[in-house]
Amino acid sequence: MTTRVRIAVAGLGAVAQSVHLPLILRRWDLFELAAVCDLSPSLRDAVGAQYGVPAQRRYGEVDTMLAEADVDGVVLLTSGSHGDAALRALSRGIAVFCEKPLAFTLAEADALAEAEAALGRPALLLAYMKEHDEAVWRTAELLADADGVRAAEVCVLHPTGESQLDFANLRPAPADIDPAALDRLREDSERLVDAAIGAGTPERLRGLYANIVLGSLVHDTSLLRALFGGLVGVDGARAWPDDAFPPSVEVEGWLPGAVRARMSWHYLPNYPAYEETLVVHHARGSLRLTFGTPYVLNNPTTLEVVAPPEHAVPAGVVRSTFVSTDESFENELVEFHRMVTKGERPRAGVAEGRADILTSQRILRALAGGDLLSGEATR
Repeated sequence: MTTRVRIAVAGLGAVAQSVHLPLILRRWDLFELAAVCDLSPSLRDAVGAQYGVPAQRRYGEVDTMLAEADVDGVVLLTSGSHGDAALRALSRGIAVFCEKPLAFTLAEADALAEAEAALGRPALLLAYMKEHDEAVWRTAELLADADGVRAAEVCVLHPTGESQLDFANLRPAPADIDPAALDRLREDSERLVDAAIGAGTPERLRGLYANIVLGSLVHDTSLLRALFGGLVGVDGARAWPDDAFPPSVEVEGWLPGAVRARMSWHYLPNYPAYEETLVVHHARGSLRLTFGTPYVLNNPTTLEVVAPPEHAVPAGVVRSTFVSTDESFENELVEFHRMVTKGERPRAGVAEGRADILTSQRILRALAGGDLLSGEATR
């Protein structure tokens, strides 16, 4: 294998068109786009032609692509659980770049861990872009020296996906997907949600688990894991109002070292712009991360630091700002290249994905009040 990695992309929707495909093209020095896959014939042909992928390397099924395309890695951008597709790739020795969520169930994650172990090398990178953000890396450095961390608070203000993607000039949503294929995907997702939280669980809880807790809030679950080690306990969660979906969701719990944590996620359709913040308070100051709209490339994250000057008498306040310059989505692709070519372990892989699934099930148990679930979430 040369240092230029041959990759396939599965799932050609919004995140592929707005983020990953443009970056793969930009990083021609690291990657060759060798195949694409999507359920929509018109979309895979349009995107394939746009990026110079030959017609015979445009696929409708992930498994067929993995069997026929000569690739070193696959970028999984499909919706729902990625457990089955990732397992099929690893079983063929193909490295996986996996968008969230890794999977819906702990059993899927355990199967992936076994498959990766059989390869004897790191082979799956979980694409949490915030873990590849240099402002987050700087925050981790400052936290290592912080004294007496008391609290970490995340707040997400989430307008419609359409409003976040107005800039992207996406191709129209395809209308030529085989309904039978969509039915199979829905059935597979329902079966996995049954295994995770129990068959017959109310639809609202099922939607919260698959679409909100694992589908969006997991970015913040993973952020707290990357910076603090993850939630060691979830002692409260609520979703409101009852007549709206997606609702607002709030989660409270503990991080290692008796640090109080709160995550607030608010779906506000008409909010003017996506906004996400993490604020950490410690004995000598505060740290505040402000993230930009996820789909916008080269949109810097800002870290604001409040701290006392080292030699001031009486103590005053110093406010400083760090602005990231590297593109976090590009950083994760570069890390994927290093994993494939040099065997380097990624920041987040199967083990971290499993930890986030476990935390997500604990969050759902708190949302359900503990009485409505079965399956893995009750263990």
